[in-house]
Amino acid sequence: MKSWRRSRPFWSGLLIVLAGAELLSIPFTLDALSVAILFGTVGATYLIALVMMIAGVLVWLQPGQRVFLGLVAILLSMASFVYSNLGGFLIGMGLGLLGGTLAIAWTPVSRPASRLDSLSLRDLPGAARKLVSSETLSRVGHWSRRGPASSRISASREPADPAAEPQRSPQ
Repeated sequence: MKSWRRSRPFWSGLLIVLAGAELLSIPFTLDALSVAILFGTVGATYLIALVMMIAGVLVWLQPGQRVFLGLVAILLSMASFVYSNLGGFLIGMGLGLLGGTLAIAWTPVSRPASRLDSLSLRDLPGAARKLVSSETLSRVGHWSRRGPASSRISASREPADPAAEPQRSPQ
């Protein structure tokens, strides 16, 4: 879920949806219903709130259209000041303006390149040298000279005196 949220303007979409829900909730309250009906713009209030909620969901689903949808949210928020009881008493308008500007300002985060993505053919020998250090190569060379059978024998018997152990000539 976290990777889904990071790959799109999640918070801006959430603020736009909340702005639309807040604008839609004002006409539905019993105390404000008579005030909204007296204004005669209840249809515009519903339209602005529903389009704003749809724009917020589309910001999530189509992040490539974030600039257009953010601009729509900003324009609807400014229109809600006139048509929807001072923009839902300035709360819905403020949420819509903030969500719209966040949608416009959001840019996709580029994934950090992994080690293999950033290598070119020219860098490959240097990367291989760094990956396999000289100490690792000396251990591998030492193991291959001894051989696995001699390492099992020397591990099974421990000489009491290290000077008493027979000296091997390097091959």
